[in-house]
Amino acid sequence: MIKNSYLAIAQNDLEYLEAVIKTGNQFYNQLAVQCQQVAEKYLKGYLDKVLVDEDIQDLLRKHNMKKIAVRLNEFCPGLQLDTIGLAYLTDFYFDARYPGDDFYTVTKEEFDKCTAIMYDTIDKLKTHFK
Repeated sequence: MIKNSYLAIAQNDLEYLEAVIKTGNQFYNQLAVQCQQVAEKYLKGYLDKVLVDEDIQDLLRKHNMKKIAVRLNEFCPGLQLDTIGLAYLTDFYFDARYPGDDFYTVTKEEFDKCTAIMYDTIDKLKTHFK
């Protein structure tokens, strides 16, 4: 059973993503969105965990990973989360999921970039906030 927390759900989503990748799935739009979701939940989980004395509800309600990363980087300057990479990853939340002028078909190379950004984010968060 998954615990009711950002970090527990993020870990579950990561394990799901890794299991799907192992099958050889090439639905890169969905996989890129899943990378975005994993990174966002990890960011929100650590934000919620370390900034207990601040009102962070606005950041928790939105999907702007760059703003969350900026706040975490301010709190822990050595963290150095990749705000540009996270802004790139955030775009897939909408652009790879919904039709319209901004719809985008994700390539294998772009998906690989998404996974690199996701894992970089997770590794930095876990290393700095043990």
